[in-house]
Amino acid sequence: MYLLYTFSDTIREVLGFPHITGCVTEKGREQAREAGEKLRADGVKFTRCCASDLSRAWDTAQACLAGYDVKAEVCPQMREQFVGDIEGLSWDEMGERFPGLREQYVGDWANTIPPGGEAPRAMLKRVGAFVGEVVARGEDTLLVAHFGSLSLTMVHLGVLSEEDAVKPEWIFGQGTYSAIRIEDGKAELVCFNR
Repeated sequence: MYLLYTFSDTIREVLGFPHITGCVTEKGREQAREAGEKLRADGVKFTRCCASDLSRAWDTAQACLAGYDVKAEVCPQMREQFVGDIEGLSWDEMGERFPGLREQYVGDWANTIPPGGEAPRAMLKRVGAFVGEVVARGEDTLLVAHFGSLSLTMVHLGVLSEEDAVKPEWIFGQGTYSAIRIEDGKAELVCFNR
């Protein structure tokens, strides 16, 4: 299984939850093409590509797949967390409108439900069910999605703890891919941010 993080540059500093924000720019498309070139240069082969249907991930998948004989499949299960009332707010705006929420979010994301948004446990269940289906099919698959859904993919597979999922050293890099080998029901992180 290969994980590819979505790319975007936004006009203002937002949280980066792409339900209404985070369209891919030309720079983002170029980074996605470069990631696809890196995958090909490294000899990475996959027979399936599953991409979040949010524009940032979908556009990233399309740019990355150039040169591959694989079509992306629309997979809404891999959407980023819906953050409700904090959607599109800058970090400062979030702090002003919802005092204390930033600290909760950073300190205990897994148990912090954004006002009007999706509970992290519900997201883990959604992503985990889909990843379980992908694993059951046994195909080499490229997942193109968002930080939250890719992190929860790694949590579901047991290669990353919930506590580590929000630490800076586990932030997916733009223009990189990560690989997870799954054999005999066990997952192993082969590379991260290659």
